Amino acid sequence: MSLLRHASAVAVMVLGSRILGFARDAAVAALFGAGAVADAAVAGLAVPQLARRLLGEGALNGAVVPALLRAEREDGTAAARRLAFGAAAVQFLAGLVVAGLLLLAMPQLVRLLAPGFAPGEPRFDGAVWVGRLTVLCLPMAAVAGVLAAIANASGRMSLPSLSPLIGNIAVLAVLGLAFIGTGHGADDSGAAATAALGWLAAATVAGAAAQLALQMTATLGCRFAPDLALLAPSGLPSLVRAAAAALPTLLGAGPSLLAAALPALRFIIAGAAASGVLGGVSALFYASRLVELPLGVIAAVAGAVLLPVLAQGAAGAAGAAMRGAEAALALSLPAAIGLALLAEPIVVALFRHGAFDAEAVTTTSLALELLALTLPFQALEKILAAVAFAQGHSRLVMGASLAALLVGALAGFALAGPLGLAGPALGLLASSLVGLAGLAVGLRRRRALALDTEARRRVPRLALAAAAMGACVAGGDRLLAAPLAEGGLAGFGTLGLLILVAVALYVGVAHLAGGLDLRALKAALRSKSATA
Repeated sequence: MSLLRHASAVAVMVLGSRILGFARDAAVAALFGAGAVADAAVAGLAVPQLARRLLGEGALNGAVVPALLRAEREDGTAAARRLAFGAAAVQFLAGLVVAGLLLLAMPQLVRLLAPGFAPGEPRFDGAVWVGRLTVLCLPMAAVAGVLAAIANASGRMSLPSLSPLIGNIAVLAVLGLAFIGTGHGADDSGAAATAALGWLAAATVAGAAAQLALQMTATLGCRFAPDLALLAPSGLPSLVRAAAAALPTLLGAGPSLLAAALPALRFIIAGAAASGVLGGVSALFYASRLVELPLGVIAAVAGAVLLPVLAQGAAGAAGAAMRGAEAALALSLPAAIGLALLAEPIVVALFRHGAFDAEAVTTTSLALELLALTLPFQALEKILAAVAFAQGHSRLVMGASLAALLVGALAGFALAGPLGLAGPALGLLASSLVGLAGLAVGLRRRRALALDTEARRRVPRLALAAAAMGACVAGGDRLLAAPLAEGGLAGFGTLGLLILVAVALYVGVAHLAGGLDLRALKAALRSKSATA
């Protein structure tokens, strides 16, 4: 299969998962709106979700898969199965310990991560309530991450890749029951809010349970399936030895797990800075989910397609990195312009249901306009991070990420006072710029990145095409202001038509100007790679 064809397959799969995840977020918006109870929901989920990333959900392949294959090669399949069981056991225990600690420390964590929530007010109490309930998913998520890696090492990749879809379906099912049960969006206080937050926590735990069940199914009968004989009382000594043997492997995944968690930590810090604004935390959350829709596709293609090519250490790695950066810009520039110019119509069409009222639309639209500006920088940052990891420069990624985190926190808190919600959003923009600059400078010094002739020729042409598309979008927004403001089916259809016209214009101008070569792209998709 050609590289571009593989990239297209990855992009379609990830886009499908993201769209279903977005449907989940739209259901949350309809149930909670963007007020006090929504702030409590987002803040309460932040800590457990960060813990899930740190425990390796979806990020253990790089450590577990090579360890299992090496164990099979050196000591046989039975030894590899014992190692797999040890890894699952360690992860389960780690999930239990982390869940217990978070359960006890949740009030203190909410006070730290949402300083604008006063103890005793509904937002604070609701966040603690949701956080304590959702930590129940941590042991399940921790084990599911290991099982996915075990299935991948055994050559079973299709079923584990469905995990996010299955999890989102379970969440949507429970949220649907919640909306039927409440009959309307959640009130900002009282028993209705508590019940709605309980439903959200139940949905989150149900999603984690569904993902664990799927991963268990994926490992049944595979050659690296964990050795269940170790569960017998007589197998306890062997279980302890297997867990001890697996511990270095899991610790070795630490840098990649921390790097995967840093973007979530950036958002948590921005939410903390926005917690003094009523509805600010939830508005940032909804806006970030829209920005992550195109960003997730770019990141997945970088990880699944670009990274393996770069890892081969070919002489043209710097050129391949630049081509990846060009592709990221080709996707992210028009997306950023469209999200910024059509922020309010998009929010109206997708979120204005149930408890999501006009005030929530205004707040979320402002957040989306500002966060859209970060999209090209985040996309390039993800591409350059993939390049750095592929070439063994993990310290560079960690250093740039930590510097970006610090700058974003300082800027977000400093600007929140005078600018309100715009302050934390601008802090995220500053964070993205610092992270991108750190990676670009570091890679250039290591001769892993170079602005070559192709990039100098194509990037300005892509910018020209994006500007032409922006003019089209701005004109269409004014011309179609009335139907776009209505929302509903008419507004959604009008918005979709405008986006289709804008995308067609962008692709056409980019092709005519020389930023995109559609003939070469079509030929590449038809061709077979030498390694197919």
